[in-house]
Amino acid sequence: MPFTVDPQPGEEVYVLREFSGSHGHVFAMAVSNQAIYLPTQKLVLKRDAWCFKRVPLSEVAEVSVTKQKAVWIYLVSAGMIIFGGVATFMMMRSALLQMPGSKVSGLPIAILVCGLVVPFIARGRATLVVKLNKGKFKWKPQLAVDKRTREIQSKLQDDILQACKKAGIRTGP
Repeated sequence: MPFTVDPQPGEEVYVLREFSGSHGHVFAMAVSNQAIYLPTQKLVLKRDAWCFKRVPLSEVAEVSVTKQKAVWIYLVSAGMIIFGGVATFMMMRSALLQMPGSKVSGLPIAILVCGLVVPFIARGRATLVVKLNKGKFKWKPQLAVDKRTREIQSKLQDDILQACKKAGIRTGP
């Protein structure tokens, strides 16, 4: 699904980047000398088409890339480890004691392993924040297991930040 920018007269597009992740995760953004283009859905349904919303530079206060707080990831990870560990123990206990109707499944073990791996996958993740005069836009990249996808996401954020500097938009740390 291509995102297109229709530049106004005298408008020069500095950067136009798209990212299509897994599970329908779509992100695209463009920066020009007159406006910033943010992704938005045409309607509100999940499968509706995506398009650009043109925001004039006068309405943009700041663009920054901030490191995500890891505390929420650690809490989710701890919950997965506890739940996976308890469920694995209960499942294996009933199977080893040969209780009637006991079944062995890989799901509790998978939840436990995911809980152990998630903090390493989420390490160093950053959020792109566009502060507008009225509200803000945030893009949190999806969790990516492979290094290539994480590098693509990081480069995309850096390219957008550099284009914002070129357009004269104040950029944060």
